[in-house]
Amino acid sequence: FNSRFTVPLIVQSIIMASFLSVKVHPVVYLTIVDSYERRARQNKAGAPANDKALGTLMGFYEKGAVQVTNCFAIPFNEHSEEPELDDSFNMAMVQMLKRAAPTEQPVGWFYTSSELSNVCIPYHDYYNRIVADFANKKDVPPVILLTLDTTFTEDKNRMPIRAFQRTKAGIPGNREAHCAIFNPLRVELDAFPAEFVALKLIQKGMDDKSREVHLESGLEQLEQSTGEIVQWLERIEKYVDEVLSREEQPADATMGRTLMEIVNTAATHMQTDKLDSLVKNSLRDYMMISYLSQLTKTQLQLHDKLVAAT
Repeated sequence: FNSRFTVPLIVQSIIMASFLSVKVHPVVYLTIVDSYERRARQNKAGAPANDKALGTLMGFYEKGAVQVTNCFAIPFNEHSEEPELDDSFNMAMVQMLKRAAPTEQPVGWFYTSSELSNVCIPYHDYYNRIVADFANKKDVPPVILLTLDTTFTEDKNRMPIRAFQRTKAGIPGNREAHCAIFNPLRVELDAFPAEFVALKLIQKGMDDKSREVHLESGLEQLEQSTGEIVQWLERIEKYVDEVLSREEQPADATMGRTLMEIVNTAATHMQTDKLDSLVKNSLRDYMMISYLSQLTKTQLQLHDKLVAAT
């Protein structure tokens, strides 16, 4: 899109705009960082290189929150007189992602910048139209702007990511707004169960000098999960004993109800004989798979030695 926009004022408020929260999934953080690392160094001969990354946020809306589950970078140019971006590339990517995940739709855009400037207005207006087209509703859903400060100027130990929602403001008594305000929103880290497993596995590489992570076998995962369950049960038992033994320590009614729900769920979710049968059958399956994999590995090693010998 090519058009001129004049914005009298952009105010970044320090007060939360509303109760709306933005739940960002891990893959979004990783994609934004990767997009910044892979940004175009030089678009054309003699043209200045992009020092930022910009892209589309995909996700869905729920009550009081916006789930940002995926994103992708798009080509853009903000060094010209009129900000530009590749609309055809953006629409093609949105259509392909909707084929893979029909429940997802554009919910906003991301921008790797620590400050908001006038160039954000035309980009935000563009995404207002995109979100409205895919929403097919009379009222346009909230359009989210997600910014990432790649300089880490404020806090070097936390991901400097913020979310904004643009609202119109003006002088009381006037019907038309005379400025745009980007109000900050609360950002939360959220993940699906599979993403939690992958994220936990990736974190193991932080303690390795080579930054490598090795996948564990089924029996090792089962042993680790069982050990974690035992540790949590021991912590819960210790907490309950402390509450019962110390009269001066007030009992937490909320914690008590939560523990009761856990116990009732564990007792009624599955009968004891069925649970024992499930565990034994699963253990037999793991042992059989482990045995077959080791047997196949041994046969391949023996075959390689015979081929080398001949």
